[in-house]
Amino acid sequence: MTPSLPENINDKETQLSAQSFEEMTLDELAKVLSLTIKYDDTNKLVVFLAMLSAFTDSSQINVSLNSQSSTGKSFIATEIAKLFPVEDKVERSGASPTAFFYEQGVFDEELKARIVSLERKILIFYEQPNSQLQEKLRALLSHDQRDLKYSFTNKDKGKNKADRVILRGFPSTIFCSAGLRLDEQETTRAVLLSPEVTDAKILAGMLSQAHRSANADEYKAWIESRPERITLKERIIAIRDEHVDEIIVPNHEDIDKRFREMFPIPKPRHMRDISHLVQLIKAISLLNVWHRRHEDGTILANESDVSQAFELWKGFSESQEFNVPPVVLQFYKEIIVPAYIQKFNGLNYSDQRTMICEEVGLTPQELNSYHIIATERPMNGEQVRKQILPQLESSGLIAQEKPKDDADKRTRHIFPKWFPDGNDPKTPNNIGKGGQDNTEGEGRVTQDILDLFR
Repeated sequence: MTPSLPENINDKETQLSAQSFEEMTLDELAKVLSLTIKYDDTNKLVVFLAMLSAFTDSSQINVSLNSQSSTGKSFIATEIAKLFPVEDKVERSGASPTAFFYEQGVFDEELKARIVSLERKILIFYEQPNSQLQEKLRALLSHDQRDLKYSFTNKDKGKNKADRVILRGFPSTIFCSAGLRLDEQETTRAVLLSPEVTDAKILAGMLSQAHRSANADEYKAWIESRPERITLKERIIAIRDEHVDEIIVPNHEDIDKRFREMFPIPKPRHMRDISHLVQLIKAISLLNVWHRRHEDGTILANESDVSQAFELWKGFSESQEFNVPPVVLQFYKEIIVPAYIQKFNGLNYSDQRTMICEEVGLTPQELNSYHIIATERPMNGEQVRKQILPQLESSGLIAQEKPKDDADKRTRHIFPKWFPDGNDPKTPNNIGKGGQDNTEGEGRVTQDILDLFR
């Protein structure tokens, strides 16, 4: 059913746009995106909305996709980016911390600076080797100023020369990286995501890749001929051409109340998190911009936009709360906590007391042994040691200390500080009861695996 148009809309092109596109929910959007991206509903929806948010004046969303290689980070970003016009994207496979500032832009004689316009652009880094560029873009990601001035020193005929670069405008940004260790200043400026790694997703992806690889031209023709995909691409262009500046989110007190109910203990990062949440609400409203325009011309988000944004936020809110990518939190919940519980339950009462007093914790060797049995593959020790454990320690989820007994003091032990299901084996009510599964759902370490260690 085509909705009625506001009486004050007389522009013929606007009327045609509004009549052409019915209201679209996130579930309907996910079905279209699932043509190429199997599962990963939360990730693909947030990435799509982030790219769509580029078509606002200053409500752009930043996303950081972090996970191990071959899990689908770049694939998600690439497939969604294909829906957006080429002229609206700035795509890079990677860039050094300074090269990004020099490879584009126009020199302004009056300002004596190179102007790089990122106004209403989608900035995508598919394979970012490190976070140094993100560090240099902190002011851009936090929308400090519309014109950001940078100075770089370079050699010119044997002399040092200062070059000026001005980044103009606010883009939406997508960073894809296999690095799992992020500075807190980056984690608070972006929505942190990690692709799912489940059997169902892998099997569906294998089938899709077989179809794609068997006959690439046929596959592309089939995808591009799908009417729902064609309509979505047309919808994106129509939204862009609306040239929306501001979307108003009414009842901000209610949003604040609902957010605080989710996170009763306030943290400094919540000031940015609630801003990210409001940006998601605006992006969802932008998806249906013709149905959100009121008689006075303002665009107002409605209760459906708010509810859908909160539901989407729940999908990654826990890892966001701890300042870690979801894959790092998953490793903590599915490997570190169960391994610690397994060790505790395998000790006699006297040795359990040493763990209760935190004189002894979990060794890296014990963690690797648990990982091998739980996942049927060895642990990437270097990545765990250099990226995952430091990130967890910075978040306060673990402590790493040398043991206090007569054991080998050259190795730091791991001491988990949070037990999601309240099953801390060191508490009196849990002593001697045995370990419990910390997680539920597909792709999780199960109670049967824990039983192998008893």
